[in-house]
Amino acid sequence: MKKFIYILCLLFILLISSCTNVNNKRILPDLTGKSRTQIEEIMEDADIDYIFKFSDQIIESSLDLDIFVSYNGDYKAGDEIDANYQIYVYTTVLPITYEIHDEVKMDFEYVDKSFINDGIGEVELVYSIDGDTARFRDIITGEVFSLRFLGIDTPESTIDKDPWGKAASNYTKKKLESAKTIVLEAEGARTENYGRYLGFVWVDGVLLNLELVEQAYSNSTLNNSKYAEYFSLASSQAKKTGRRFFGETDPNYDYDRKEFK
Repeated sequence: MKKFIYILCLLFILLISSCTNVNNKRILPDLTGKSRTQIEEIMEDADIDYIFKFSDQIIESSLDLDIFVSYNGDYKAGDEIDANYQIYVYTTVLPITYEIHDEVKMDFEYVDKSFINDGIGEVELVYSIDGDTARFRDIITGEVFSLRFLGIDTPESTIDKDPWGKAASNYTKKKLESAKTIVLEAEGARTENYGRYLGFVWVDGVLLNLELVEQAYSNSTLNNSKYAEYFSLASSQAKKTGRRFFGETDPNYDYDRKEFK
């Protein structure tokens, strides 16, 4: 009788152990073609601990955005993992959907004012230099000068060449060359150490400096400004996408030679 009870206890222990092992395992689901929102729902249902990471996959079209790429290491769909293991889920970078520049308006008069003399005024584009610098002509004084855009620092594209520098430069150039009206606004110090003027650039009523942050061509470097909150929000939202300045692989940059293709 004692032997029988012993065998029953042993079988019970083995059964409990087997159930525990099953409960301590998770099966990785097939996430092919899924977006982050869909992945979140699937992983929650599967009770799997995970963290999102961005892959370095090059984006060729909008269809490549926000798509599952792989799990970390050699893990694949159908594999078992321990319940307490945190798996990495790699996706492509995300679309840029957050825009705040429409909320920021010119709250000043600029007609008959000179940027050089008054710190506010309409100008004409002479030529665009890079993503955050351009040459302008004051329409009142006729003076030609270089201006460094306040609140941003786009990747380099002239002497030094950084990923996304050329793309940022082209974006700024296109905006400035197609503008009907360009208005500059100074805030704080008028010039920097290199003698260039500093200012915000309003292109047809839109603050270009802020737009460059929204489009992930730069983070925000703006402090102690009436626009600081907008820049900070735009920068934090752009960073979440992993786009351009915030980590995306530049398809038009040779990373070995450190030059543009």
